[in-house]
Amino acid sequence: MTDDNKIEQLLKVFYNGDTTPEEEALLFKFLNNENVEEKWHTDRNILNALYDSSEITLPKGINERLENVLNKHIEETSIPKIEIRHKKRPLQLNTRRFYIALTSSAAAILICIGIFFITNKQSSSDFIADTYANPEEAAIVAEKVLLLVSSRLNQGFTPLEKVKESVDKTNEILYENLKIND
Repeated sequence: MTDDNKIEQLLKVFYNGDTTPEEEALLFKFLNNENVEEKWHTDRNILNALYDSSEITLPKGINERLENVLNKHIEETSIPKIEIRHKKRPLQLNTRRFYIALTSSAAAILICIGIFFITNKQSSSDFIADTYANPEEAAIVAEKVLLLVSSRLNQGFTPLEKVKESVDKTNEILYENLKIND
């Protein structure tokens, strides 16, 4: 089996999510080689986008500053626990039910509109004809396009995951401080 066939097989297994860490390391090593052929550049970009290891770093001393601000705020407000226990829960439940009913109605309306447009289509000559005569060729091109779109979406979500991690760390600090001052 040639190197190209082996890499193609590994890529298929990788895109199915069945590779081992050793196989992924082998793919990484092959695709990040300086002399890799141009036909592998898209796969290299996808693999590198999925395994971007850059991290968001927090400023030094942020924990202490946040704790001081929170402690100061808690001391200034000092809300009795009794007030917190007597929130109006029935109003929250009614509001939630209203929003659920509203979104359900909107979804039903959108489905009805979609069915209307599907059943009332004009003649088939108004639609664009297939650009590929061979369905297998069309499937291959569609798969490549979907992988490209997926990689671009993943690039957009990577910073959001890092922000979520930062928010989670901040929430942990907040909860620790609030538990200490109860």
